[in-house]
Amino acid sequence: MCVVRSLVLLRPSSVGGVLPSSAQMVSTLAKNIGFARQFVLSLPKRKDFNRVAGECRIVSIEEGRVRVELEVQQHQVNSVGRLHGGCTSTLADIFTTVALMATPRGLPGATVDLHVSCTAAAKLGETIVIDSQVVKSGRSMGFTRAEFIRKSDQMSIAVCLHTKAFPPEKKE
Repeated sequence: MCVVRSLVLLRPSSVGGVLPSSAQMVSTLAKNIGFARQFVLSLPKRKDFNRVAGECRIVSIEEGRVRVELEVQQHQVNSVGRLHGGCTSTLADIFTTVALMATPRGLPGATVDLHVSCTAAAKLGETIVIDSQVVKSGRSMGFTRAEFIRKSDQMSIAVCLHTKAFPPEKKE
């Protein structure tokens, strides 16, 4: 819940029909990108399920796009020593959400659909790059995509499509 509260505070306001200026939008975007960066950097210390992504290193964060890399660890593989499909799904969920956080609205959203296609394997010890980006973000829905790339040969090992809903804020 703290993440959502922090993100909502950073979102530009259009109270009274007044839209934020472009300078305010740039400032908000910069804050949201900074917040997304801090979130990724906090992953190793997390006690919740997001700790699965704790070994990821930031390659780049820009508006609507996050690139991280990680070396596949023992706790991330299946019984034959390959990156587990469930781990792939979790990493896609986390980093497509971070890509949404790195936008002017800065909202993480709630998962509606997560589709993962695993096309090749990554072995224990191999380095993968996760390239997550916002495809489209509207008033009530966001559409994101993540591609997992084996760094040694630039082979795509998984493609993930993640749809998120932006529920209306509760009025107190």
